[in-house]
Amino acid sequence: MSAVFPKQWSDWLDQHIWPQIHSMMIDDAYFKLMGKARELTGEFNGPIAGLIEVGYVTCQTLAIRRLCDDRRDVISLRRLLMEAKANGLVPQGQIDQLLRKLDSCDHIRGLVNDYLAHTANPLRRPIVSEWELQVGHLTKAQKAICETAITLDRDLLQRKHYVALIPVPQFDIMQEFKHWVPDTGVEKLWEFWHTHNDAVNAWISALK
Repeated sequence: MSAVFPKQWSDWLDQHIWPQIHSMMIDDAYFKLMGKARELTGEFNGPIAGLIEVGYVTCQTLAIRRLCDDRRDVISLRRLLMEAKANGLVPQGQIDQLLRKLDSCDHIRGLVNDYLAHTANPLRRPIVSEWELQVGHLTKAQKAICETAITLDRDLLQRKHYVALIPVPQFDIMQEFKHWVPDTGVEKLWEFWHTHNDAVNAWISALK
């Protein structure tokens, strides 16, 4: 007989954790699509591009920090894992593995704490991390979060089988590009969009 898990766990996943993950991943996909359009046209490579990149980095790193926060007064993926471990209904060894997987996000959490959430004061806090963030750091953290959430929800709690990590937009995502990207470029953008989404969604099948 399968264990009956607290309803709060499902509420956290459905109302808070998965919406944050889906928002993080679709925003990442939109940003990379925009980058491909800039590459094809040579447009938006000045201050506007810088503003877009700053907004992307800020949103992505804050989402990663939020999902991996371990404070008791927040709802996060890491907090849910800790609740599940304390409850004892889920195998402890598997929960520990998932918590270790989320440790790969600690580098980004530290950067957010030092540079985005607060203004670091080196006089009062002499050990401040150097700002070092690469695309690979974001992808590694995104993948760790997605794989952890899937494993917890689908395999340990045996609740859902997720088909896609990037929600399908309910509108024509190319509409805005058609004003400044030629038709041949739009075709390439569609190809890029599907290739990227297939690569991300492959994280699900890799866990089977």
